[in-house]
Formats: sequence, C-alpha cells, structure tokens
Amino acid sequence: MCLHPQNHSGYHPNLKNGARHLWHFISSSRYWPKKYRDIIEPVISSNAYFEAPGNMLLAMLTDHRCHIAAGRIIKAREIGPDGNCVRRFVIPAVNFRTTDYVDHIDWEACNVTPPTVLRHISCHELLKMIQDDVPMDSWEFIKFLSHTQAVQRIVKLVTEASRKRVGPLF
Repeated sequence: MCLHPQNHSGYHPNLKNGARHLWHFISSSRYWPKKYRDIIEPVISSNAYFEAPGNMLLAMLTDHRCHIAAGRIIKAREIGPDGNCVRRFVIPAVNFRTTDYVDHIDWEACNVTPPTVLRHISCHELLKMIQDDVPMDSWEFIKFLSHTQAVQRIVKLVTEASRKRVGPLF
C-alpha cells in the first residue's frame, strides 16, 4: 500500500496542485479494502488542509473552471471582512465519494475566504487575466511550493494509524 503522493506520475509539489493531489490519493484509496479505508479516512478528514476553500480556488484557477473560481474569489472579497483581521481556519468536512476534487467540500457550508496569495491582485485585474487568457506560468502563486510538511505529516499519521491497526506491512 503506497501512501506517498510523490509515487504517482505527474506529481508537482506546487500550491496549485495540492487539492488535486489529495483528490488523487482519495480516489485511489476507494479501491482499498474497507478495513483500510476505515483507518485512512478519519486521518485524512482531520488533516485535509488542501481542501480549504482558498486552496481549492487556487487549483480551480488553473483549470477549465477559472471563471467560477474568479467569481467565488470576488464574492468572498465582497462579503468578507477587510484584510486587517484574524481569520479562523477550519478544516472542511471531506466528501470521499466525489468524482472531482472541487466537490470534496460543501461550498455552501464553508466560510469561503479569498486566497491570501492573490491579495495583491485586484478583482478587476483577476477578471482581466482570465478574460485575456493569461498563461498560468505568469501567475506568481504557481511557483509557490505546496505545504509539503503538511503532506508529510498526513503520510506519517496515516502510516502510523495503519501500523497500529494492521501491523507492519513488511
């Protein structure tokens, strides 16, 4: 049972791919025996940092849903408090039975806050970049690494939980 996301081809440890990597891991785990899923799913649920709405919006900006993401970012900026307050980070509940990474969270139940890495881009600039079909390589957040420590922590927790429950694999 291989748990590390770097072991699948196409692994890119940048911020835009975090939600997709978690979705890939979850969708792969669907084929594991139920006794393993019962161990893994609670660990993923309590450590699903990539499923935060802000991270999901960044991933959506880099695929065919960029218009939806831009609309949600602008709406969150309009209804949310100004940038001078402390935001409470809540890990959203994860739906393990989805067929797409954007459906892992219930968007209506989440407090959607705009991604902080885009705070220097105005709503007008964001819409213009999407309308002009600006290549993603020129977006600064593409270069940021994903929270690899968080990924390693999840892998460690999942591995420890399975060893306690199932025993060593080798």
